[in-house]
Amino acid sequence: MRYGEGLFIGYRYYDAKGIDTAFPFGHGLSYTSFSYSNLKVSQQSFKYNEGLQVSVDISNTGEVAGKEIVQLYVRDTAASLLRPDKELKAFGKVALEPGESKTLSFQLDERSFAFYHPGHKGWIVEKGSFDILVGASAIDIRLQERVEVIEGPVLASLLNHESTVREWLNDPKGKAIFEPMFQQIVKGFSASLGGDQDANIGMDMTDFMLDLPLLSLFNFQDHVMSVTPEAQLESLLAQVHSH
Repeated sequence: MRYGEGLFIGYRYYDAKGIDTAFPFGHGLSYTSFSYSNLKVSQQSFKYNEGLQVSVDISNTGEVAGKEIVQLYVRDTAASLLRPDKELKAFGKVALEPGESKTLSFQLDERSFAFYHPGHKGWIVEKGSFDILVGASAIDIRLQERVEVIEGPVLASLLNHESTVREWLNDPKGKAIFEPMFQQIVKGFSASLGGDQDANIGMDMTDFMLDLPLLSLFNFQDHVMSVTPEAQLESLLAQVHSH
């Protein structure tokens, strides 16, 4: 059988489309009820390979004994590639008598925050914010906490001859090398149009430039460049791929 949903299989599809289901992923029935409280994380910010410990208190608030399956999802709030709204990373089953409470702990490792990047041909963790979501099903999220990955792995630049200006500015190495040049180009365009580039041409010129391949942008600047656009691009690529 071929699964054609890719990343968006099962609950991930319903999350992405905002579709209600009669029985959401992780849903269960019980003769009692449970409350979730005191969500704790071992650290609010951490490096990509340090991992994270999460704990939560579960209480049986009903009148009979019961079991609950507690689910932990992770949401990447600012991934550079398309990702599901949230992904199940851990779960635990707890049995409780009426009025009893227990603490469940989960250990999240590097892979819990990673996604497969086809350009890098491997699993990577990007720095940025992640939401830790704890609940009784994929839609019944009871508690959440935001954490920050402050340092990701050092990755080779993926910039190439077809990369857009936006991609150059989103690449850490490319941004450091190219951004000062780009600011000068924007300033030059603005001056040539009388200082108000958007009003003069009826469009957002900066957005237009961001979606151009860098070589195309250099071609617009050919008359003020000391080298050919191709030579300028080759020079920048050599710098970003030098180490």
